[in-house]
Amino acid sequence: MMKGKPTLHWRTEWNNGIPTFTVKFIYASHGQRQAIERAAVNEGFVREGDQWRPMERAKLPSLFDVVRAIGFDFIFEPEDPDAPFDLQRLKLSPETRERLESLSNFRLDELAGYCPVQAQGEFDGSYFYFRARGSYWRFEAGGNESGTKGAKWWYEEHWQNKTGFEAGYMSDENAIRCILKAVEIYRAEDRGRFEKGHPDYERTTLEGGSLGALSLRRASRRLGITGEEAIERMKAYGIEVPYSADLELKALNSGSATVLGLDEITGVWTELQDEDE
Repeated sequence: MMKGKPTLHWRTEWNNGIPTFTVKFIYASHGQRQAIERAAVNEGFVREGDQWRPMERAKLPSLFDVVRAIGFDFIFEPEDPDAPFDLQRLKLSPETRERLESLSNFRLDELAGYCPVQAQGEFDGSYFYFRARGSYWRFEAGGNESGTKGAKWWYEEHWQNKTGFEAGYMSDENAIRCILKAVEIYRAEDRGRFEKGHPDYERTTLEGGSLGALSLRRASRRLGITGEEAIERMKAYGIEVPYSADLELKALNSGSATVLGLDEITGVWTELQDEDE
């Protein structure tokens, strides 16, 4: 009976931000298995049967290079795409984990990345997006994942740091604490200034354009003014005009009713119909 190509079946499980890999050999000779197990130890993994745990110095890419050089294929067991985000992926203090897991009407769908750190999910029936980069973090509520709807509420805060870049590298712990803080502010404050008819609606909308929570197109459309007028009113209020204002003006004056958004079917960024109010 002909054997198939030697293969490594790889499954990942998480416990408070620390992965454990379940590794199984398929069609591997005793010598091949020993060579890979030695490589795992050399690259910083602790083996307990088919459970491999990385130490701090572990180098997963280097181990994979060795495995491929020996002639192995990989089978990476995929996560269930319909399963909720595994909160055990996040390294959190017991207090923060308890606050996150007990938060009502809240669902985290993703938290990942550096420069920016980004998260998204849903709370109180609204989509939310979190972004941390440079020396600021921002939380937006009321838009949608594809980007065809703009935020209806936002909160931005300066992140204390020495170089001006640390926010883009914040830990899971700090990111979740920021998200929890924003949700608490959203639920506690009077959000009237984000609604048409409020005396501070114009200023609030223009501030959203300055921060990046709204594009210039959306800010001007919501206020019923031109892009040039929006910029002039930002200046009159003493609001910082975004560095991208000139490029946004050109796009706004093109008259296009589309935005660059994520097609949820294909997963590709493309021009989609703008659904903002």
